[in-house]
Amino acid sequence: MVDHYHRQYVDLRFERSGLFELIREKYHSQEVLYPGCSVHITPSFFFPHVVYVDQDPAAMAFFSNRDSLLGLINRKRRYHRKPYIQFIFQDFTQPLPIPENQFDLILALYTGGVSKACRAYLKTGGIILTNNHHSDAIEATKYTDLTLIANVQIRQGKYRLADMEPGEKIRIHKQIGQSKRYLRQTSTGAEYIEKACYYIFKRTRPGG
Repeated sequence: MVDHYHRQYVDLRFERSGLFELIREKYHSQEVLYPGCSVHITPSFFFPHVVYVDQDPAAMAFFSNRDSLLGLINRKRRYHRKPYIQFIFQDFTQPLPIPENQFDLILALYTGGVSKACRAYLKTGGIILTNNHHSDAIEATKYTDLTLIANVQIRQGKYRLADMEPGEKIRIHKQIGQSKRYLRQTSTGAEYIEKACYYIFKRTRPGG
């Protein structure tokens, strides 16, 4: 089943390892919730505790092979703690069997409705990382308990984080095309071209 991950992410250079490393170094996140994860196991290389959620049977089959996945994670992890992974097979817009106010980081990548459905699981002071696919970043601006604190762009092949100044506003790209997958053909096959702009929201208080 690990081959599925390689075909969908590694072979296309779509892992986004640099993004997760940047977030880990800046915010020191430990416990992560990843709704709509598909088979994207890369966050577990950087964060020791990740709960994955998806209703796709292919994702359920992938995560059922725990020994193989943990072997991969242990070979690639960038932390000292023993890795923990959990997979929840369900629609993330429905109540999840996990406590509220638990996670340091929620990933809202290439799926919609995450901030609306899942922000209650985020600790006060925790962050949501989104790239506005299906307008999730725009959705997040509607909630008074979430504050846009930074954005991340790819420049010269590296992810660059820019903190927000007090009172500063940035334009969130509304076009789906700003966050869609771009593929190009190379001598070794197709690869992903990163063009998304990412946004980081902090949960400043409960509720909202």
